[in-house]
Amino acid sequence: MSLRIRRVESDVDFQALAGAWSDLAARSGQTSPFLSHDWFACCWPAVGPARRPELLVVEDGGHPVAMVPLMRWRERQRGMPVRRLALLECPDTPFIDAIVEEPARSVAGALVAHLIARRDWDVASLQKLPASSPLLKELEATLPGRLPWRRAEPSSSPYLAVTGDWEAFWKGTSQRFKKTCRNIQNRLERAGTVRIEEHTDVDPNGALFDELVALSRRSWKGDRGVAIATMPNMQGFFGELTRRASARGWLSLWTLRLDGRLVAMEYQVRDAGRVNALRADFDPALRDVSPGSALNFAIARALFERGGVHEYDMGPGLNDYKMRWATGTHEAAHLMIYRPTAYGRLLHLLDTRVRPAVRRVRERMA
Repeated sequence: MSLRIRRVESDVDFQALAGAWSDLAARSGQTSPFLSHDWFACCWPAVGPARRPELLVVEDGGHPVAMVPLMRWRERQRGMPVRRLALLECPDTPFIDAIVEEPARSVAGALVAHLIARRDWDVASLQKLPASSPLLKELEATLPGRLPWRRAEPSSSPYLAVTGDWEAFWKGTSQRFKKTCRNIQNRLERAGTVRIEEHTDVDPNGALFDELVALSRRSWKGDRGVAIATMPNMQGFFGELTRRASARGWLSLWTLRLDGRLVAMEYQVRDAGRVNALRADFDPALRDVSPGSALNFAIARALFERGGVHEYDMGPGLNDYKMRWATGTHEAAHLMIYRPTAYGRLLHLLDTRVRPAVRRVRERMA
């Protein structure tokens, strides 16, 4: 097999590949919404002016056998200038992968050769790769001896296996957890009239979407710069995703209103029996009555009672509340690859030898 990589950098050319992308995804069996052309079409314009998206189309005789969506930008890493490549994403992406038709080893070899040949990067971050990724395994077999690389810290996401009925699941939780959930519900009901709804078709130009953005702006996360309304292009990303997900039947937007006012929401993408929570926001003025936790309880119960769902992925981060619900975690790998130049090897040395040594010294001193 003789593979050629074609680099696509314009939005028009990327959009023109929608049909070929869908065909390739169907042949490879990689049909998750998060690996669809629709998803990356939302990410493409959302990366912001400082980052440039691109797509590597791996072809065999003009026939696409892999699609690798990337973005590149310049940054300073611990004071040092770095030209970085990474897989294309928005901050709420749960996992990322290339679309690869077998054999994945040939695709991995072509990708490594492409990285060796190009000169516009220093470090490539292939982040959030699922353990089942065909490309992950073959890259780790191909990289040694060709490019400096390492595995960085993986990301973990808790999930709830939705098996059996609600009563059996609830009975199996601890008395402390049951008491916590009851107290949350009682406090919220004393605060006003509660209404919980699920929306599967939302107009990104409508009033409900405007409320979602307003809630995100005042959210508990807003002061950390991750509100939909304050992140570069995130409002546009979620607007386009809402339009496409509504049309595809992927969207599930859960809302909790207190006396008619939106005070908590969870934005989900669902497909093939799996529900992914992309983000959850609640009004910090009501922190004492925990509307987000109350909504989470209602969602979990509804998923058990409704049927048709086997897994509820709760998003990255292992906070205590999520782990009380979780029956397991998914880990996503992070490959760091360095350009085979003196500077790239220096960055690799700093990441693999110098900084770990400094960290160990600091830990001993502490």
